[in-house]
Amino acid sequence: MKTMNFIKVPAIVLLFAMGACSKTNNDTTASISTDDAATIMANSMSSNSGGMVSVSADVTLNAQLTFNANPGCGGTKTYSFSRQNPQGSSVTYSYAFNYTYTLNCVNNIPDNVSSTANSTGSFDGPNLSSNDSGTSTFTVGGLAPNTIAYTLSGEYKRAGSFTQKTGNMNKGSSNVDIILSSLTIPKTGGTIASGNAAFTLSGSSDKGAFNFNGTIAFTGNNQASVVINGTAYVVNLLTGSTAKS
Repeated sequence: MKTMNFIKVPAIVLLFAMGACSKTNNDTTASISTDDAATIMANSMSSNSGGMVSVSADVTLNAQLTFNANPGCGGTKTYSFSRQNPQGSSVTYSYAFNYTYTLNCVNNIPDNVSSTANSTGSFDGPNLSSNDSGTSTFTVGGLAPNTIAYTLSGEYKRAGSFTQKTGNMNKGSSNVDIILSSLTIPKTGGTIASGNAAFTLSGSSDKGAFNFNGTIAFTGNNQASVVINGTAYVVNLLTGSTAKS
């Protein structure tokens, strides 16, 4: 068991929507707007809220440590640690993470590492506060010494309660499910350079139920482009801020 504290971040976007032509940012068929949905998704992904991009950085780093340690085909390593906001930060957060890694072999030669993880914690920022728990399953490739980038595929889920401090000031619960395919993470940078994902966001607010679908395109530079029901957003994966693009 190792304990470590570190923050890494990548960049990400969401692009897709079922029925985009019939729903707008002022959609009256859902209890929250697409602006609100973008805020929740950004919170679920950004590094300053212990989101998916932090987990992807943790997973690749510890997968490399597991590969290097070579516990044997099918062997496992476990890691746990906590992460808190730096002193003087404009947001406060505290999350605990637990990971298990398994070395997978091809023809008895180490090839990739799979991981399972869970997390719990809370976040309080200028736009949103939340209490969450998360789970993930990932497979990491590109671990051999002669490769320059990791490949990452898998699924990240996060669920909990939220309170919005801007916009419609909603309170409620949310469930986020992000399915990632073939992300590229350079070993020298640690941030997502490219890749895609699909997501669902569901839950309820004090105004009723909501359900959104979308896709994610990672554009590098700790940013992502997000399209929810026909409305496009740029998400800053360091801060969790969103802006229409």
